[in-house]
Formats: sequence, C-alpha cells, structure tokens
Amino acid sequence: MLLRFRCKNFRSIREEQELSLIAAKTRTDEKSESLIDTPIEDLKLLRCAALYGANASGKSNILKALAAFRRIVSNSWRSWKPQGPIPEYNPFALDNMTISSPSEFEITFLLDERLYRYGFTFDKRIFHHEWLVDITRNERRFFERTTNDEDTKVEFPGRNLSDLRILSGVEKTVRPNSLFLSATAQANHPFLPVSNTDISPRRDFTASFFQREKRHDQIVSMMKFADEGIGDLEVAEKEMSETDKKTLQVYIKSLKEVDPEKYSDLAPDFSTFPSSPEVRISHRGSSNEYFFLQDGEESDGTRAFFSMLGPLLNSIDEQKVVLIDELESSLHPKLARELVRIFNSPELNPKGAQFIFTTHNPILLDLNLLRRDQIWFTEKTREGTTKLYPLTDFQPRTNQNIELGYLGGRFGAVPYLDDQLLRDSLVPTKSSQASLQFTSEEK
Repeated sequence: MLLRFRCKNFRSIREEQELSLIAAKTRTDEKSESLIDTPIEDLKLLRCAALYGANASGKSNILKALAAFRRIVSNSWRSWKPQGPIPEYNPFALDNMTISSPSEFEITFLLDERLYRYGFTFDKRIFHHEWLVDITRNERRFFERTTNDEDTKVEFPGRNLSDLRILSGVEKTVRPNSLFLSATAQANHPFLPVSNTDISPRRDFTASFFQREKRHDQIVSMMKFADEGIGDLEVAEKEMSETDKKTLQVYIKSLKEVDPEKYSDLAPDFSTFPSSPEVRISHRGSSNEYFFLQDGEESDGTRAFFSMLGPLLNSIDEQKVVLIDELESSLHPKLARELVRIFNSPELNPKGAQFIFTTHNPILLDLNLLRRDQIWFTEKTREGTTKLYPLTDFQPRTNQNIELGYLGGRFGAVPYLDDQLLRDSLVPTKSSQASLQFTSEEK
C-alpha cells in the first residue's frame, strides 16, 4: 500500500512536492469507512485521492511522475540499453539550474506488515543515489547505492552472509543507468521484489482481462450498470489490415534509417504483425432486439468506461494503486462519482486498493463522498512550477460546501481568466476594422 510519493525536478515539478495517502487525524469520526486499517499502530490510509487544478497547473504531472517511477523500476535493468540514456529523465525545463540537474523520486509503502522508504536520484546518464530503508520502528537500511562516472558502490549494513553473497554478485553487474533494485529483482532475491509486468493500453488491457475466466459476467454487468441498454460483449483477435501493415513497415523502416542502433530490435524482417482485440457490444434496439456494434461505432463515453474497467477491477483484485488522468473524460459526472464510491467502499473494495485521479469535475467535491484529506490541489506559480497542497491546509469544516468554495477561488487551483485579454482577442480594434474596409475601386 502506498503511503507517500515524493518527487523533485520532473516536468513542471521543480521543488520537492509530496502526495500523502496517510489519513489525517481528526476530532470527528469523519467517513472512517473510507480508510484502510493497517497493522501499524495509529496508521490508517486513504483509499482515494482526487487532484484538482487549472489546465497546465501540473496535476497530470504528479500522475506522470508516479507512472515514470513504476516504469523505471520495472524496465531499467531488463529493457534499457546498457550504454544508453535514461529515457525517463525529464527535468524542469524553465530554469538553467535544473535543466541538467538530477531528478528525485521516493515512495513510502507498506509491505508484509512493514514500512519501507525507497527512492533514487538520476540524470540523463546514471542513477547517482538509490536507497531502501525499513522504517517500521527505527530506520534500518537494506542497501544504499552510489554511482559516479567510474563505478557503482552498494552498502548492505547488517546483511547475513547468504544475502551478502547474492547482493554483492548483483553489485558487480548493475549498470550505471539501471536501478540496483531492478537488477536484484531480476536475480529473484526475496527481500527486494518488484513487478515486471508491463501495463498495456487501457482498452487492450480490459479486453485481455475480459477474456479471463469468470470475467465475462463481471464486465458485462459493469457495462450494464453504466448503460442499461447494453446486452452483451464479445472480444476477438483481429488481424492487422494490409493497409496498416504497409504503413507500419514504412514507419519502422524510417525509424531504422534515423537511428539503426536504437531501433535494431523492431520487426527486422516484417514477417509478423501484432493482432489487436476487437470489442463488440450489443445494444437493445426496436422490439427489444439486440444488435452488435463495432468498437468504432460506440460513443466516446462507452469506450472510455470499458477501457477503465480492466485496470480498475484488476487493482481491486490485487490490491494495487491505479492512476487515472482526467477521470471525467467522456464520462457522465454521476458515473465518475460511482467509481470513486466503489474504491471508498470497504464492501466493494475489501482489500484496500488505492485510486489516485485528476479531475475538473466539481461535483466530486462533496464531503459526503470524499474526506477532506482526500482532496488535493495543484497550482502553477509565476515561474511555471507546480505546487501541490491538500485541502486540509485550509482547515475547512466538515459541513462546508467545498464545491462552491473551490469554484469561488477560496482554495486556489483555478484558472485566472483575463476578461480584457479575451475582449482584445475577439473584438476588432478600430485600426483592424479600418484595414478591412474596401475602397470604391476594390468593390
């Protein structure tokens, strides 16, 4: 379970920002059913966190940082080229000091009844520093790694001889541009597990999830919940069309010509082409008869909801953290509200999966749906940096109308709309009107 995520110098995030899923202690029993009990005394966690903010304020970058963290842990050892750059390096670009400075990520998490803090710093070429610390009671380092231009050094305080033999062997092989944690997971060391599962695009992931045993009825029921006119679902593998094959061939050939080394593994002989899942949904028509429609014939809302179901249901099954950017995209506000309610419910989400999402939907700013500590805001500073802060900074009352306060600018994180600039953009000035007038000869 995730407790905290901290990041620095990534995209619009220049100064260190922290998102916390640790429940705030309140005087009242505020929606205690929305909390996850843990084996750690006095520690309760949030099931959901909602991020609000104006366009380009950086709320999506918080989620992108979390996603980049996961990809780095999963891919740095097994997928990246040994002498290549670190593809996830994306520093704050509006400052000459930060544009080449290291980025930093760190999470605090609960695993097997113990608390850990894991993080790393990196630039375009190497991981400078990496650490894993057990913080359940007193801090105890599992390892600490440092890398310079010449070599990598890893310290393992307090490890037994068996562990040291394995970990020291990994130390000798770990590359400057890969994480020690990732390399250790590849060696199957039991103390340092990490998932190597790649997450497919949402639609394909949901289609694959649908085809698993006992998933048909569950996903069909969820689709009917969103649209009572839906009858059934079918998923089949669809071969790529000849036109798409030729387009892919030309695209891959161009990439190879631009950078032969980087794209050397891409379909060298064009002999195989990936298939894609074809989703067909039946809808009730005249005389209560059902008709199947192709995926492209569905509404944006139906396609968006179907695409979300796989990741959402999988996270509930496996107690994962799921991230969704712009939850309300193509979804009715009531449906978005129901998704939040599902994760906040101990009955519907019994294992305590966590849901972090960004949204502009003010209807979700309801203290009957979300606790005060589940609501976060992002605001862009004059220097173009992102500031992340919780609603609890404003100490709102439990009966306060948060939606009205937010739209009124009480909590910041709303766009400043310059009416005069709008008028100047749309209303022609006298000089521009004169330039559009025709002389008698031109008429």
